[in-house]
Formats: sequence, C-alpha cells, structure tokens
Amino acid sequence: MRAWLAFAVCVVALVAAATGANGAVVGHACAGIKQCIAVTGPWVVVPATGETDYLLECPKRQGVVGGTDARASSQDVHASFDGITGSPVAYGRTTTRYAFFRAVTGLHRTGSFQPLLGCIPSPSGAAVTTAVKVTPIGPPLDLAQVTIPVAPGLSGKHTLACQAGEHLVDSWDATDFRTTGPPNVALADAIHVTRTIKGGTVAVSIAVSKSLPAGAHAEVQLGVRCATE
Repeated sequence: MRAWLAFAVCVVALVAAATGANGAVVGHACAGIKQCIAVTGPWVVVPATGETDYLLECPKRQGVVGGTDARASSQDVHASFDGITGSPVAYGRTTTRYAFFRAVTGLHRTGSFQPLLGCIPSPSGAAVTTAVKVTPIGPPLDLAQVTIPVAPGLSGKHTLACQAGEHLVDSWDATDFRTTGPPNVALADAIHVTRTIKGGTVAVSIAVSKSLPAGAHAEVQLGVRCATE
C-alpha cells in the first residue's frame, strides 16, 4: 500500500491528461486492472509509407505497464508494441516501465494513432529490473526519448545519447500533436525534421513553417535504443 501511495502521488498531475474532454478515461488500457493509472499519449502521425515508432512511459518511469491500448484516425492504421521475451507472458516480465509502439498504414494513406498505457506499481515498489536481466538472446535494449514542443517559425537542433556504459543501436523520430482528437495530418508537412548520428550522439534539426497554426500543439519525439556494453 505504501508503494502504491508513493506511485500515485507522482502521477496526480498526469491523471487529467489521461481523460477526455468529458472527464472519462480514454481507452481501455486499465480495463480489469486494479490500482491502475491511465496514461494517454499524443496523436502520432503515421506516414503513408514506412513505420512510425513512439515511446510512451509510465509517469516518471515508476511502476510497470499492465495494459496497453490505442486509438486511430481510421482502421487503416495498425499498431503494436514490443514485448520482452520470457515465459510466462505477464506484466513486469513481458513489459517494463514503458511501451515502444510501432504503427503503419495498410493502404499507404497518412493517418495517426494515440498510444495508451495502464500503469501499476511494481510488486516491490522498486524500479523494475526485468529489462536488464541477461537472457540467452542478450538483454532487451534500453530505450530513452526526449519530447520537443514546436511552434510556427521555430528552427533549432536537439541531441540525445545513450547513458554511460551503453552504445547506440539505432534511433527514431516522430511528429505528434497533443490534441484530444485526431489532428489534421496535413499539418505535419509544416514540420521538417532531419536526423543525423555522429559519434554515438543522435541529433535532429527541426525547421517549422510559419504556416503551422499556433494552436496546433505539435511536438517532435527523438528517441534512442541502446545496448549494454
């Protein structure tokens, strides 16, 4: 109980973000799960070709993912999340403090999806270490991200690197809109992102057209996947 109270205190400010305009919890990520905090991600743009990746975390990376869900602009958008190998499949064993979502469009039409999590306190109240436990295929990769709000006319560069003792495997970037409903995905054309890698550090250069509406609530997520040395 003490561990749950500590976890809940950390996420009071985020509960509002997990609800819709009418105060109802969005999605079913917490369905059938006790002591569950719903976490709602932004609307992530899925391009007509290729895959979009997005990392959604439990509040302050405390607790574990007990459930996932997603909403989409249409059923042409298909989303899944990566699970950690191991048996039996269960939260805290298959999942960790975050979920890495992947989305594509089946008919190659630009769309969007909104990832959702149901987070619960870890049984011990401590940080989950499942994600770094050695397995026959090597430990799961460590993921990290930074979210960058963007505005009309913005131009800038941001960097992200793995922690000490890790090396970079790959990276991703995603454009999203923190709105209550699916955004006008054409607005993503106003946000130009160039991602480069140099010396184990990932950088994105972001240039935003002045045509982007000031109230678009647009963001760019920069992420890295890292392996223990």
